Amino acid sequence: MEFFTELTYWHWLILVLLLLGGEAMGASGFLLGAAGAAATLVVLNLINDDLSWQMQFSVFGIVAVFLSWRYWQQFRSFNEKTDRPNLNDRAAQLVGRTLTLSKDLQNGEGKEQIGDTFWRLQAASDLKAGAQVEITGTKDRVLQIAEIE
Repeated sequence: MEFFTELTYWHWLILVLLLLGGEAMGASGFLLGAAGAAATLVVLNLINDDLSWQMQFSVFGIVAVFLSWRYWQQFRSFNEKTDRPNLNDRAAQLVGRTLTLSKDLQNGEGKEQIGDTFWRLQAASDLKAGAQVEITGTKDRVLQIAEIE
């Protein structure tokens, strides 16, 4: 327990280096808030080496939460921006595509193979096999279709 009562800037500096090393291994920003908090304590301990361990841990916790929150707030939209928003949404990629039904739709619902996947289809009315349809949208992994006239 004596270790905690004798915290110096060296302890915090070692923690900064460990956290930045972990971040370099691929933590995706998760450890940056804690590393920033530890760096803050390095500076505080250099200015005033008489801080109690309770105060140091309190400052570390508060600053780590604050910096992590700020990082998340600043970069969350950056990670969501893309020039291909439908890259991993196969159903959305099919919107606008036309196809010929191989089976009748009953009660406006059915299945159709597109590529190597069977997709559930939903239309406003019953359609016969051979009808030309266009995929107009998706809802809960079900393709919404309309007959092409």
